Amino acid sequence: MEYYCQRYKFGKPDIDLTQSASKPSKRGKARIQIWEAVITVGGRRIGMGSASSKKGAQIKCYLDVTQYLESCDPELWKNFLEYSQTDKSANLGMAPHLVFQMSDGLNDDIYGLCGDIRGSQLFRNAPPVGVAMEQQPLPVFSSGRSSRMTEAEFVAKSKALQDKLAAYENDTKLEKMRAQRRSLPVSSKATDMLAKIEMNDVTIVMAATGSGKTTQVPQLLFDDYINRGEGAKCNIICTQPRRLAAMSVAERITDERGDRLGNEVGYQVRFDAKLPRPNGSITFCTTGIFLKRMQSALGAGAHPDAVDFMDSITHIVVDEVHERDIDVDLLLVVVKRLLADRKARNKPIKIILMSATIDPTLFQNYFIDSRGRPAPVAEVPGRTFPVDKHYLNDIIPEIQNGLMSQSQWVFREKNVAEYLQRELSQDALQFSPNTGIELEIPYPLVALTIAHVIKRSDDGHVLVFLPGWEEIKKVADILLDPARYPLLGLNFTDPSKYSVHYLHSTIPAAEQREVFKPPPKGVRRIILATNIAETSVTIPDVVYVVDSARVKEKRYDPDRHMSSLVSAWVGSSNLNQRAGRAGRHREGEYYGLVSENRIKSLDPHQTVEMKRSDLSNVVMHVKVSRLEVGTPAWTGYPFEFCEEVADGPRPSTLAKSKTSSHPRLNPPNRNVSSQPWKSYVCSAPSTPPKTSPPSVECSSSSQSTWQ
Repeated sequence: MEYYCQRYKFGKPDIDLTQSASKPSKRGKARIQIWEAVITVGGRRIGMGSASSKKGAQIKCYLDVTQYLESCDPELWKNFLEYSQTDKSANLGMAPHLVFQMSDGLNDDIYGLCGDIRGSQLFRNAPPVGVAMEQQPLPVFSSGRSSRMTEAEFVAKSKALQDKLAAYENDTKLEKMRAQRRSLPVSSKATDMLAKIEMNDVTIVMAATGSGKTTQVPQLLFDDYINRGEGAKCNIICTQPRRLAAMSVAERITDERGDRLGNEVGYQVRFDAKLPRPNGSITFCTTGIFLKRMQSALGAGAHPDAVDFMDSITHIVVDEVHERDIDVDLLLVVVKRLLADRKARNKPIKIILMSATIDPTLFQNYFIDSRGRPAPVAEVPGRTFPVDKHYLNDIIPEIQNGLMSQSQWVFREKNVAEYLQRELSQDALQFSPNTGIELEIPYPLVALTIAHVIKRSDDGHVLVFLPGWEEIKKVADILLDPARYPLLGLNFTDPSKYSVHYLHSTIPAAEQREVFKPPPKGVRRIILATNIAETSVTIPDVVYVVDSARVKEKRYDPDRHMSSLVSAWVGSSNLNQRAGRAGRHREGEYYGLVSENRIKSLDPHQTVEMKRSDLSNVVMHVKVSRLEVGTPAWTGYPFEFCEEVADGPRPSTLAKSKTSSHPRLNPPNRNVSSQPWKSYVCSAPSTPPKTSPPSVECSSSSQSTWQ
């Protein structure tokens, strides 16, 4: 592990030890506690192990990592042995230099402290080891290869792209792939859509689920330029709300074009990048990454390569624009200013907003052109198979009918009984807004529903939506312990029949990609996922969806001046998106673990993140990010930036936040964006929690810094 981290310039590996479920001992009724060890490198889990003791769990964890690394790189072990023999001073694999005894209590305290530190916001915002904050340059949105070309080189590159496209069209091996692309609804509307994009600066693409918008729209734009002989001048940026979507869509498009990543198509996400060659490319990235890259191209300290690259962009495609998180809202403001700036410099750029559940009126009026006309809408029908929807009122009688006695334990669980009592109530007051959120998710019922779906069908994978990692782990613990939690006689630990997968932002990308690969014959997958699998991602052969109807949401309490991550109900449009995942390949079934009364009480969409966040943190983020494109003289309060957000915070909320936070966010004679400690200040709360004692108020030191 030391050699691996040293060779690839990772930080030291972290080991987290936790106690999980216990199991009966062989000799009696006493239960044995099970310890689980997880190794993370660079924020990614790469190994797991469990045993009855901490030491045993660590050993199994290291063995798991060793086997995994050797399977990924068979030469790694050989290189390690050679290196350890040639450089004796390295002491790789040797015992620690300092050995001392430590009590179990102190050992537990230290492990707990290390875990708390790694989970803190300060740790996540810390600079890399050995790099001072003021020495960290902003990442540049460039592959390191010059994008400057002469006119003759542009012509030659465009001709090469034409020849490559012609070869693709005539390749008999890709005929099936081309037929699949032509069969998508978006292809039948391509002419009308491309005409609207050509005639307007901003176009809204309303494309229903299954239309192929995410993979086909960028290709249609690129191929249109290639056929016109201007392929080398077309550079498309496509933003995705999540890193998994950005990577998987880029890989899917390269497969469709019979190409490989890094030629015409690439991606860039946090900690990972496979950028395409400049001049004639499609780049997928997360919204946050694109904001960071725009930051490196703005202001007096802009990086020359970043400025050149931004000027070369011809299209910005914002996919899933209905997911109104703070990054998307800030991006739309910046894009609107960028549009005006590019028009003033006679360097046109096209903006395409895409979604299946968007409210087009809001964005049409937000992007009004110079003649006062709203942005046009290009509508594309979807192509999904029928999905049979089941809700709690139907699911419970169906499961209980002939339920095996060994699975009756599920309905005796306290959280299941309380949940069903509330959800199946006929009292209308139980379903008023913001009610029921305090109920714990009935994890045994989720697991039983999965088993019920598997039991009554012969094939097809099951996609399960849960709000976060903790919920995923609890459901997995039930599924993978059939002795303690019997579920209709099914054994989900049998690798010849079932495989359980996790989709979460903390899971390594290589592990997440496994769900897109065909499983062994006869193996059915159970995919436990957050809303990461709700949009842009299509998992092959998913026919059944089990939905908790919950999502993790950050909410701000203005009275206590505190933000927290809570489990909340999704909007009804999110339920439709999740149900649509079951009908991408054939007729499917959706199992929503909510009652019909709850469905009626849900809002159409989730509350915009900026409306439920601490505006002080938002405006500080704006201030340190130098998001002032198109208005060089704009150095005023960042609250003005928030006022430009489409359907943003209410004026009264902005005024209240400006009044209470303005002195802290705009210190006299200070330019926050020029300070080397700006990122630390950005992550610190700008107002103290009213309930905290003075000795732990984070903002006390912040105020003294301003003074």
